[in-house]
Amino acid sequence: MTEFDPKSVEYLGLLTQVDGDLMPGAQISLQAAEVALGEIADGVIVTDARGRITYSNPLVSEMTGDLVGLLPGQMLNDSLQLYDAQGVPLPPILPPSGGDEDAPSVREFSACIRHSGESHSPLEVNVQVLAVRDGAALSNFVLVLRDTSAARRISSRLSWQNSHDALTRLPNRQFFEIELQQTLSLCVDRRQHHVLLYLDVYQFKVINDTLGYSAGDQLLTQLAQLLRRCLSSADLLARVGSDEFAVLLRDCTLEEARRVVARLLEAVKGFAFRWEGSDSRVALSVGAVTVDRHAPSATQLLASVNDACRVARDQGRNRVKFFGDPRKVLEKRRETTWVAEIHAALREERFLLYRQPVVSLQGDPRVHHYEILVRMRGRDGGLISPGLFLPAAERYGLIEDVDRWVIREIFSYMALEQRMGMSGFNYAINISGISLGDETFADYVLREMTEKGVAPSRVQFEITETSAINNLERALIFIHKLRAAGCSFALDDFGRGVSSLAYLRQLPVDYLKIDGSFVRNMIEDEIDSAMVSTIDHLAKRMGIKTIAEYVETPELMERLRLMGVDYAQGFGIAAAACLPEICEAARNPGVEAQGGS
Repeated sequence: MTEFDPKSVEYLGLLTQVDGDLMPGAQISLQAAEVALGEIADGVIVTDARGRITYSNPLVSEMTGDLVGLLPGQMLNDSLQLYDAQGVPLPPILPPSGGDEDAPSVREFSACIRHSGESHSPLEVNVQVLAVRDGAALSNFVLVLRDTSAARRISSRLSWQNSHDALTRLPNRQFFEIELQQTLSLCVDRRQHHVLLYLDVYQFKVINDTLGYSAGDQLLTQLAQLLRRCLSSADLLARVGSDEFAVLLRDCTLEEARRVVARLLEAVKGFAFRWEGSDSRVALSVGAVTVDRHAPSATQLLASVNDACRVARDQGRNRVKFFGDPRKVLEKRRETTWVAEIHAALREERFLLYRQPVVSLQGDPRVHHYEILVRMRGRDGGLISPGLFLPAAERYGLIEDVDRWVIREIFSYMALEQRMGMSGFNYAINISGISLGDETFADYVLREMTEKGVAPSRVQFEITETSAINNLERALIFIHKLRAAGCSFALDDFGRGVSSLAYLRQLPVDYLKIDGSFVRNMIEDEIDSAMVSTIDHLAKRMGIKTIAEYVETPELMERLRLMGVDYAQGFGIAAAACLPEICEAARNPGVEAQGGS
C-alpha cells in the first residue's frame, strides 16, 4: 500500500474552517483537494489533535454503512468502532482525548467494520493512522481505510485459477509438479516412500467424437469426483492433460499402491456414463513409479510414469504398468539427456546420412535403389547408433526436425548428382509418424524438391504400417500429393500390425517391405516362410512389388528369389555406409563392399 506522506497533508488543516485561498506552499486549491479525496478508492478521515473529525470523504460513509457518514465535530473514537476477525472490539483508534505528543508517526493494522442492523459479512480493511505535526506539536491525525475484502477475494480467486483446472476443479499440472518436487525434496532417508500414478481415460476420443465435447467434459467431471472418493485425504489428485490424471500417494509402498489402483479400476468398471438416454462404459490405463530419495526430478518422474501409462494403454483396457525398479526410471532419465544432445547435433551439424542398397532378386542382381539412414556423430567424433537417439527424438517430438534435416540434405546431394550427370540412383527416405501427421510437411517436401531441382521419379518415401494406420487421413493426403508429383511409396514393416490386410487396400503404395521378423528365420521356421510367401502373393495380386528386409545370408537370398520376392536388403548384401563423395561415387558406382555391420 502507498503510504500517506504527512508532509503532503499537513496543509489540509480543518478543511471546513479555512477560507478558499490557496494553502501556503500548496499548488492546488482546497476545493480541488476535496474533489481529489472524494474520487480516490480509499476512505480518508482527518481529525484534529484531540481526535475530533474535521473531514471525511464520501467513501467513508459507504464503508461504514452510514448514509450520513462521519460528520465534522464528532469524536472519531466515539463514531467509528473497529473489530478483529473474530468480532472482538479493538481498542480506540486514537490516543485519549487531549492528544499524545508521543504518538507514532505511522501506525498500520488490519480490522473489520461491522454494519449495524445488516446481515452481510463485516468489511475487511487495512487501517493506516498518520500523526501530522507542526514542528514538534501534534496538529492532526489522518486515517486511510483501504477495503481489502475484494482484493483478497480477487487475489485468492486468481491464485486458485492459476493452480486449478476450471472444468474438474482439481489441481492442474503446474501445481502438481510443484507439490511433487517439494515431496521429493523431503525424501531424505529410506523410510520416506511414495508412489506416483498416471491415469489415462482409455479411448476418451471416442466419447468426444460420438457424443460431442460437452459429453466429454461431463465425463471428466464425473470421473474426477469418482477418483477423489477412492483416495485418502492425504493423496493429491490432479488433472494433468486433456484426459489424463496424476495421483501422488503419499507415504505409500508399492504393494499398498497396487491395492489403491485395484480400487480405482474397480470403481471405474462399475461406473456407467449416462448421456442423452445412452450409457457408455469407460476404462483406465494406469502407470506407476516409485518416489523416493533416488528418484529424478518431478518433470522426469512425470515423463517416466507417462511412459508406463502408455505401455499399459498399448496392452488394452484397464491395464496397469508399474515401474517399481528404480533402474527403469534411471533408464528414462538417461533417455531424456538425448533431447539436449539431439538439439546440439542439429545445431552443430553432427548428423550424417548413410545409405544401404536394395538389390533386385529377379533378373540381373543390381542395385535398384538406396535406403537413406541417419546417424549421429558424438562429441568425441565416434558414431552413435540410431537406436540410441531416434526413440528419444520420436518420444519428445524432435523427429520432425530430424526428418526435415534429412530431406534438405539428401535433396541437396541428389541435386549435385544430377549436375554431375550421375542421376542413375534412386533413394528411399523414411518418414516418421509425427511428420506424416503434420499437414505442412508434404508442402515442405514439394518445396524443397522444386527448389533443389530433384527429379521426383528418383524419390521414394518409406512409411511404417503403424504410422500410416495411426495417421490414416494425413497419410493418404501425403501419399496422394507426392505420388501426383511423381514420387513412389513403400509400406515398411508390413505384417507386424494386426490390421495389415484391412488397411492395405486403402493405401496406394508401390512397394511392400516384408517385416524382417518373418524374413530372418524363414529357412528354419516354415510358418515364417509361409507368411513371407503369402504377403508376396497378395502384393503381386494387387500390383505391388515386394522388398524383403534382414537378408543376412546367401541361402536366404536364394530362397527369397525362388519364392518370387522382387528385392532384398540386409547385411548379407551390404551394410549401410556413409554417402560417398560425389567424385568418389563417379569413379566407383555400384554396391558398397559386401559384409556385416
